[in-house]
Amino acid sequence: MNLVILGPQGSGKGTQAELLAQKINLDHFDTGKALRQVALFDTPLGREVHEIIMVKKELVPSRLLREVLHIRLNDLEREQGIVFDGVPRNVEQAKYFEEALQEFGRKVDRVIFVDIPQEESLKRIGKRYSCEKCKEAVILKENVAEICAKCGGKLVQRADDTKEGIEKRLEIFREETMPVIEYFEKKNLVSRINGVQSVEKVFGGILKVL
Repeated sequence: MNLVILGPQGSGKGTQAELLAQKINLDHFDTGKALRQVALFDTPLGREVHEIIMVKKELVPSRLLREVLHIRLNDLEREQGIVFDGVPRNVEQAKYFEEALQEFGRKVDRVIFVDIPQEESLKRIGKRYSCEKCKEAVILKENVAEICAKCGGKLVQRADDTKEGIEKRLEIFREETMPVIEYFEKKNLVSRINGVQSVEKVFGGILKVL
């Protein structure tokens, strides 16, 4: 089974992808995480990705995603199912994405769209931090010290989780990724899930449609 999970920033699609990976033994292809890791390297590719996602706060071009996607698909057994988290992000990528899967004897079985309104995205991402030391993800609550409970490290926001960065990414999502949802809806592959629920209820809704 090859699943695609999409949703605006803060929708919890990454959490749901992890739960799906554990529940039905899928490989979790986290596009954003893969690109952020590449951006840490002082190489021509790393510097280019860093400039795009951290400075300009834009989508990476398809040529970079193609390279990352092909490497991952080539490393997996054909029988191993995958949940793709955050890709494809525009219609051009969607068409290439399908072609790439076909090359490896795969196809998109279902697209899960975890939908939340913009105000919910802004609220959720504004509370999203990670530990500078151990990289533990934390949702910061009011009146809580910005110290990691796991290791005592300092909690910081991602470089692109500023209000300006969030709003720009949400605008890109509306303009670039919503047409992807429409593209797959024409193929009867999309299941819309209300993301303004508890993690457990969202996951239950996803399992139900699968």
